[in-house]
Amino acid sequence: MITDPASLTDAMAGENFPVALAVLPRPIRADLVAAYRFARYVDDLGDEAPGGRVPQLERVRAEVHRLYETGNPEDEVVAGLGGLVARAGMPIGVWLRLVEANLIDQRVARYETFDDLLGYCRLSANPVGEIVLHIFGCATPDRIAFSDRICTALQLLEHWQDVGEDYSRGRIYVPQRDLRRFKVAETLLDSPVATEELRALIAFETDRALAWLDAGAPLVSTLSGWPRLAVSGYIAGGRAAASLLRRSGHDPMRTRKPSGWDVARAWLEATVRWPG
Repeated sequence: MITDPASLTDAMAGENFPVALAVLPRPIRADLVAAYRFARYVDDLGDEAPGGRVPQLERVRAEVHRLYETGNPEDEVVAGLGGLVARAGMPIGVWLRLVEANLIDQRVARYETFDDLLGYCRLSANPVGEIVLHIFGCATPDRIAFSDRICTALQLLEHWQDVGEDYSRGRIYVPQRDLRRFKVAETLLDSPVATEELRALIAFETDRALAWLDAGAPLVSTLSGWPRLAVSGYIAGGRAAASLLRRSGHDPMRTRKPSGWDVARAWLEATVRWPG
């Protein structure tokens, strides 16, 4: 579990979807780190915490309520959100949805349809984009709607990259209906080499994720300055991840995570592609 700020910054730099920490103003960086720290914290509790994970996640949920009701939570990570919540007028729901996503992970290991998976992404991914927009002071309903599409796409791409890792944890995010359609048995999801059927499935899912990314990309043209740069970075990370999946022949077992150069190249393209 990462709690040290320096380690958090390093971890964020290694994510598929960077937020330009190195160039953003210090107050913005501090708020983004606090938000990332919380998201990483609840993910770690849901994935790796020893003992009862549900009680620990429920405790964090109660601490979020305590932050908003009294301003004095006991949990260090939740307390670290205090300044951000005060400055940005952050709605409580964004944090609670992230906790709920990890609670769902404790009881749901399969998704029958793509729509079912989208419901999970609304909790696990979309709040992140809303948080970023609030940090930059530019959260409007239309922008949040675009951001939701971007965040859903990023979450989907991460799932397609990590099918083997997720399977080792007992979870499958690829919709069961799609597995049947492409004749991919669950046991093939952690094979050393992807079968032709699995590659076809991942190609289909990657194209679908890119369609969601494209549907959200007009958000960039509604922004300027630092918010535009940051959102372009998220889009660039998604495009870099999709590109690497394609270059591996859509073999998730052989797909590496995007390097800084991969993202920088896609970031430059994203920054200049959309006018405004």
